[in-house]
Amino acid sequence: MAQMDEHQSAKEATTTPTETYSPDKEERNAIKLVNKLFDKAKKHRTKYDSKWLEYYRFFRGIQWDTQRPSYRHSEVINFIFQDIQSTVPILTDKQQKIEYLPQEPQDRNVAKILNKLIDFDWKKNGWNLPLVEALYDCHIYGTMYGSMEGRIENGKGKIEFKSADPFYAFPDPESTDVNTGGTHFIYAKPMSISTAKKKYPKIAKYIKSDLIDLVGGDKTELGKARFQSPTDKYSSTESEPTIDSFKDDTALHIECFIRDEDVEEIKEDGKFITKKKYPKGRKITIVGGVVAENIEYPYDDFEDRFAPYAKMQNYVLPREFFGISEIEQLQSPQKIFNKLISFTLDVVTLMGNPVWIIDTTSGIDPANLTNTPGLVLEKEKGSEVTRVEGTQLQPYIIQMIDRMKDWFNDISGQTDKTAGATAPGVTSGRAISAVQEAARTRLRLKARLLDLFIQDLGQMYLSRVFQYYTAPQIFRITGDDEAQNYFKMSIEDNEETGKKVVRFKELEEGEDGQTIDGEEHMFETSGKFDVVSTSGSGLPFAKTERVDKAFQLFDRQVIDAEALLSEVEYPNREAVLARMKEQQEAAQAAAQQQQQAGGGGVPPQGF
Repeated sequence: MAQMDEHQSAKEATTTPTETYSPDKEERNAIKLVNKLFDKAKKHRTKYDSKWLEYYRFFRGIQWDTQRPSYRHSEVINFIFQDIQSTVPILTDKQQKIEYLPQEPQDRNVAKILNKLIDFDWKKNGWNLPLVEALYDCHIYGTMYGSMEGRIENGKGKIEFKSADPFYAFPDPESTDVNTGGTHFIYAKPMSISTAKKKYPKIAKYIKSDLIDLVGGDKTELGKARFQSPTDKYSSTESEPTIDSFKDDTALHIECFIRDEDVEEIKEDGKFITKKKYPKGRKITIVGGVVAENIEYPYDDFEDRFAPYAKMQNYVLPREFFGISEIEQLQSPQKIFNKLISFTLDVVTLMGNPVWIIDTTSGIDPANLTNTPGLVLEKEKGSEVTRVEGTQLQPYIIQMIDRMKDWFNDISGQTDKTAGATAPGVTSGRAISAVQEAARTRLRLKARLLDLFIQDLGQMYLSRVFQYYTAPQIFRITGDDEAQNYFKMSIEDNEETGKKVVRFKELEEGEDGQTIDGEEHMFETSGKFDVVSTSGSGLPFAKTERVDKAFQLFDRQVIDAEALLSEVEYPNREAVLARMKEQQEAAQAAAQQQQQAGGGGVPPQGF
């Protein structure tokens, strides 16, 4: 039988031969450092995460703490679900737009290419989905995370935007943002042993389950209820720290990103000089208690960050890392409303069927008192058989229910005006717009916070493009299937100048379907661009205002047809613009022929 270590389950030891992991000195120091930072971050986060699972249950409609008797009502009219499900679609209804602006005049062409790239990747990879996932996290738990990862896959660069589960994120207690204030950020989540062994084949023989001892209080505290994600298969409770069968085959995968200040002496040109050991920052990966990686930060944006994550708060807590959940302030009025509805139904059920009072000498069998319509009872003379009506529901109960609904909407910010309704007595179009604009201030604040989050992702995307899009790849300019416009691009380093060289070539489709290469262009850039994000407002009346304003600007010739169609989000607008251009060129050609024939016509103006 193989020797068991402290991380090995008894089941695994009896079924699978394993080897004991013996870390060297550097690995021992790395494990000790990560465990120290992890414990510190977990203790700090308990001040904020103690009700996260309760918030999740409230969002799902599980809002009663105890099981009530079957004859008592435990109804839920979930206003919290309504509030969150109204806000998230509004924030994501309009396509997120990231735009790169050149810091130097010669970078204008590169900026145009980058804008086409981000639009292509966002639409092709369906990045709206992880954004929606993150926004739900933000509203339920108060804080959301997103990461922009890059890698070489099948010889080509691949960039991937992912939402990160807040249950598995542990920031530095001194951080005010992921890469601001603190010096480390930890993302720790359960991973199956089979997945871990495939991902890290060099240490596969050492990886064992380390989520079996929940009583020990070590890093396996992640399995306790307050640290457990409600959306996966791993489950346990605070009162019963046990595990299910899945955890026998599960290891804790910890990624620790550190702005490391360790130094070392190296010999150069016969002299000893002191340098940072990890000048780009440090990444330590531990899976199943085994060091899988102890490397430099893998991305080129190390001057601006040490962890590849962005964060957004639902409501800002000044100078604190975590935000305020949408449910935190709505939980109490939601409970009151549920009780009012349920207790009212209890009264209706219990008192809607009046009780009978009969003398024992009446001669009536109580089993015959079925309350059947037209029921005739025969009783003994001198006895009493009476029916007692139940207590009537007090009228203030219904008034209280209506009042609680209004109070809930006031706290959540979901007013009738936010939904597009007009205020009584307000008939002027501008006055209506002003009232509706004032009612959506909370949504606009969230939209601005979302813009900052998207902007942070845009900075990471920019770095990943210059780092990983080194092999030539073909991209489509637009996501519209009717617009067959493609280009080929690659990025390489200029070792002499230290800058990046962008190779760009437009591709055309020939009559027989073959691809025709256009002229290749080369642009040299330092890779420094300003990032602008605009999420806009998805409110119904905001859309109408935006479209009306676009038509007004078009009528006054301030914007052209392309800008108008983009603003109204007209489908297949690229094909429409192409047809308009063909018509314009045909009209110009006809006018030129008329002039040459002596007609003296005036060429038409451009659209």
